[in-house]
Amino acid sequence: MADCSYHPGKDAVGACVSCGKMVCLACRTELQEKVYCQPCANKLFVAKTEAQPAKVETAPVQTGVSGAWWLLVILPFFFGGWSWIGGLIAWAATKSRDPKKAHSMLIWGIVLSVISVVITIIFIALLTLGYLSIEGMEFE
Repeated sequence: MADCSYHPGKDAVGACVSCGKMVCLACRTELQEKVYCQPCANKLFVAKTEAQPAKVETAPVQTGVSGAWWLLVILPFFFGGWSWIGGLIAWAATKSRDPKKAHSMLIWGIVLSVISVVITIIFIALLTLGYLSIEGMEFE
């Protein structure tokens, strides 16, 4: 039996199919049922990985949402308290680009609408109970 090309004195168990060098059990590398020496196996492996680069998946790029959408949420508070509609529109328009900000706009629209209703109820109660009066208006 022949000696290993890399370990003289050790019995070879096969020959490299690429370069023909004899290899022992410790040096032998099997790829697809073929025997290779370590240097040839490394070359073959590196050549295959360089030829087929790994595909890297990237996350979709999300564009930012303009801060102007907040005006649609805030301004109706001062003009009748319809902020929930502005929040709903802002949410629908921005939910695909920035779901977190869209959710915030919707919630703030609802909160501002509730605050507007509470302020209106308090104002009417104060007028009715006589704690507040408007000049020229009398309630009986």
